Formats: sequence, structure tokens, C-alpha cells
Amino acid sequence: MADRDVIEALIATYRELNQRFRPVLAAMNAGSGSIDDPSSPLGILYRLRNRELNASQAIKEMLRGGERTILDDEGEPLLTVHQTALGLTPTVLLSQFGTAREATLAMVRDLPDQVWQEEFETPRGRMTLRAYLETLIARDREAIRALEERLGQPVPKS
Repeated sequence: MADRDVIEALIATYRELNQRFRPVLAAMNAGSGSIDDPSSPLGILYRLRNRELNASQAIKEMLRGGERTILDDEGEPLLTVHQTALGLTPTVLLSQFGTAREATLAMVRDLPDQVWQEEFETPRGRMTLRAYLETLIARDREAIRALEERLGQPVPKS
């Protein structure tokens, strides 16, 4: 059975983005910056979305054992015309992130423990699936902290 703490942390990111940041970002839509500015809210979401699209594809490749095409999960993803035609608003980027995160969760949620502990060549080097997912969670936390700073959102009390 999947490592529950990792699954819960992956879900928590999307939940937090939707509950805390989506309303604020939707209200400021045009004022959310540029994707070319990595410190703007739009730039932060753009990189978060790109990372998740790439990570989801990389995990699929790892589990299938085939040729790796995603060597850098921080790079530009291959997007369909439909995905880019929707525009790059915060709401669209959050939705695309959520779709990619759900694909990630669907792939890993029911994997047996042995697969979670198996080592794979990942975009972050050779590591277990669990360790790779933990790198995603850590980078999610960095993105959320950056959004908190840029949007003046208080850090929730644990």
C-alpha cells in the first residue's frame, strides 16, 4: 500500500493552493505578474505547473520501464495546443497543475510497498519513488512559501 504520508502531502498542496490562493489570484488575475518573472505569482504557478506536468510524465516512464524522455522536471513541458490556447492565467495554471497532480496520484496511490522502495533513474538522479515524490513535496512547500511572501498571505497555524 502506498505511503500515506506522501500521498496526503501531495493532496495537501493542491488543497492549499485552491483554498488559500485561488480566490486571491482570481481577484488579481491581470496583476499576477508574468511567467518570465520567476518571483511573480504567475511565474511561481507557471513553474509549479510545469514541474508537475514533467514529474507526472517522468513517473509514468519510470513505472513503465521504458525510455526516459523527461530528464529535467524543471524544464518546459510539452504542451498541447489546447493547454496553451486556454491562456496562462493563475486559474488555468492551477487547474492544469491539479490535473497533472491527480494523474501523479492515480499512478502511485495503489502501488505496492516494493515499488515505492525501488530505485529508479529520476529527473533528480537515482532514488526511490518515495524519495522522488518527497522532492516534489519539498518544492511544493517552497512554491507555497514564495506565494505567501508575494501575496501577503499569513502562514496557517498547524
